[in-house]
Amino acid sequence: MNSRKLENLAPAGTPEALEKAIAAGADAVYLGFSMFSARAGAGNFDREALEKAIRLAHLHHVRVHVTVNTLIFDRELEELSQVLDLLYSLHADAVLVQDLGVLRLLREAYPDMTVHASTQMSIHNRTGAAFCRETGIRRVVLARECTLKEIRACTGEGVEIEVFSHGAQCVAVSGQCLFSSWIGGRSGNRGRCAQPCRLMYRYRGEKGAFLSPRDVCTRMHVLDFLDAGVSSLKIEGRLKRPEYVAVTAGCYARAIRDAEDGRDSGHAGEDMKELKQIFQRGGFMDGYAFGAEDAGVIDLKHVSHRGVEIGHVTNVSRDGAFARIRLTDDLHDGDQLSFSDEREGEMIYTGADVPGGQEARVRLRPGLKMDRNGTVRRLVDASQLARANRLPMPGIPVRAHLNARAGEKLSLEMTDGISTGMAQGDVAEAARTRAMDAEGAYRAVSRLGDTPFTLSFQDFTLTGGDSFVPVSVLNSLRRACALDLEEKRIRAFEPERGERKPVPAAELPEGPGPSLLVFRDPRTLAEKREGFLYAWRPGDYREARLEDRIREIPEGSWFCLPVMCEEDTLQMLRSFVRRHRDTFGGVVIGSVGQLGIDWTVPFGCGSGVPVMNRQAAAFLFERGAAFVTASTEMSMEDMLRMRGSCGRILLPAYGRAHLMLLHTCPARVRLGLKEGHSECRMCDTHARESLQACPFLEDMHGARYPLVREALPEGCMIHLLSPEPINRLKAAGNVSVLVELTDETDDILPAASGDRKAWIRSVE
Repeated sequence: MNSRKLENLAPAGTPEALEKAIAAGADAVYLGFSMFSARAGAGNFDREALEKAIRLAHLHHVRVHVTVNTLIFDRELEELSQVLDLLYSLHADAVLVQDLGVLRLLREAYPDMTVHASTQMSIHNRTGAAFCRETGIRRVVLARECTLKEIRACTGEGVEIEVFSHGAQCVAVSGQCLFSSWIGGRSGNRGRCAQPCRLMYRYRGEKGAFLSPRDVCTRMHVLDFLDAGVSSLKIEGRLKRPEYVAVTAGCYARAIRDAEDGRDSGHAGEDMKELKQIFQRGGFMDGYAFGAEDAGVIDLKHVSHRGVEIGHVTNVSRDGAFARIRLTDDLHDGDQLSFSDEREGEMIYTGADVPGGQEARVRLRPGLKMDRNGTVRRLVDASQLARANRLPMPGIPVRAHLNARAGEKLSLEMTDGISTGMAQGDVAEAARTRAMDAEGAYRAVSRLGDTPFTLSFQDFTLTGGDSFVPVSVLNSLRRACALDLEEKRIRAFEPERGERKPVPAAELPEGPGPSLLVFRDPRTLAEKREGFLYAWRPGDYREARLEDRIREIPEGSWFCLPVMCEEDTLQMLRSFVRRHRDTFGGVVIGSVGQLGIDWTVPFGCGSGVPVMNRQAAAFLFERGAAFVTASTEMSMEDMLRMRGSCGRILLPAYGRAHLMLLHTCPARVRLGLKEGHSECRMCDTHARESLQACPFLEDMHGARYPLVREALPEGCMIHLLSPEPINRLKAAGNVSVLVELTDETDDILPAASGDRKAWIRSVE
């Protein structure tokens, strides 16, 4: 038996889904309040519903993690404090956060609140996990792209590690996607993702869903996660129906029990069938942790649920009204079937159930599009949904003792082994004719159908058989005792809360700050412009290539770190910076976790560490940041308002937006390659220096999105860039700005002010 424990964490987008999660054996649920949740499209919970949800979950000793994992505007901080007050008072078990300003508020004003780092924070290696621990975060929801090796290293850092075990996957590194915001103003970082990744694109003339990953399923790898030291397995699906939650949470509850007990209960095959039927896109993948790569991640043909194959069409009547299907699985009345890859090929079967192995005669709906002699897939299994809907809430077993001794106060105690409920009545009277016996008393006390408790005769005891107690009195005593136990059981499970402290002020440094010019190729720099810090973003972070190019870089340039890399790569880059600290003016942090390293040179925070409020800026300045970068998703008006007189907040003013950071390579996906990502050298052979020569994705409206590789020792990441540069230089005016060149020259830049020149001289 394995001594480690794994949490089965289920989604609860609605109260109905919450109930199904509890019924199916979830140890914890995650849900969103009606504000500041990264799934604004889920049902979410208002104040009343949230209070009921937390009480119900705590009654069943299920933890509730509430998502407050969006980026927050300054103008929303007061409302945010009200939300945090509510979660604090309702004894939510944990709060998931992305925004560093929210983290600062929680740590200072709500020190007893458990904080989890959302996957939106882009924590993906051991250094990032250690940084989270040092800032008071108890649990890290790791980026989905982490290998099992990286996961194992993170679990050794004294912080709980949560991983996504099942469900839909973002194709972009979480927290690093601006695509939805770019095309429709619906920010994924603000909980309103429009899912442009599920659309069709063209790559080198081929049409396909190049940004649509398969769903991940790690049902067969639960023991690997347990052995790696993972604390929690997270099922994605706050937008899914309650039946989905019931099926997935139940399957993983069985898998976790088997792993913890060191046995195989024989449910694996059945569970996989259930999971495929309830929802999957183009077949499951094992996930990045278990080697899924490129074409093994992306399914070019299908972006929606595929169901399971249940047979083949053997014949269609002349008039097209009927079809015969040779079944390989049972067919049920109410099943939704698909006869092709198009929506026009779907229908609901009505008729008698037909067992697998037989032939079914099916009446077709008019106009049905069918692949004759083709495969029949079942998208919805009516019997599966019915079983999920019948899944009962588990009864909480209790022991009970009734004291009914004549001449003493009637009393009833119920205990779950931890908490004890009590109720008292009047003094019991001696029986005149027939005294109460244990069996009769048990019948009255065990009528707990309107409560969450269950009582067996073996767990019931009676003191005193010499009294007479009316059934109505026993009923009242039972109800009062059960209510008392409910309250005590809830209170026993609630996390402790101390006094809320004042919200910390966001003290920001006054005065001028730098402007930053990011370049990829030093040849785009006509001459060094005064008033700007220069920062080099290499397209290739492999050590030998860095050493080859360091001589080309203007002295005093800052070094832009990649947004995501494995721990070994991060440590290599740390050594590289230290070797060349006389060349580099500083480093530009690519993501939050990189704050956990002493770089021995000044550091600033780039757009991979987005700042949308002054609390987030204060958090970073307190840790020594020379400058921070306002979120690209903010309007210039909001940026200027947040900045105030703090010149060290850079405003993104020019450059192509990094809309996605991809771990999959469209070129390799197109070729059907499922392994060898880290060893791939295609781009080395066919290097493209010019942006115009880079490959691109083209949407169905003709917009072209350049794909720029970022070579790492562990394999390439791909930056999907905006079709055109953002240009807000005029709107920014004479303030500190961030400018990023791709293959433009620097003659687009305005002259910098003398104040910024003085600031730069002080840093250098």
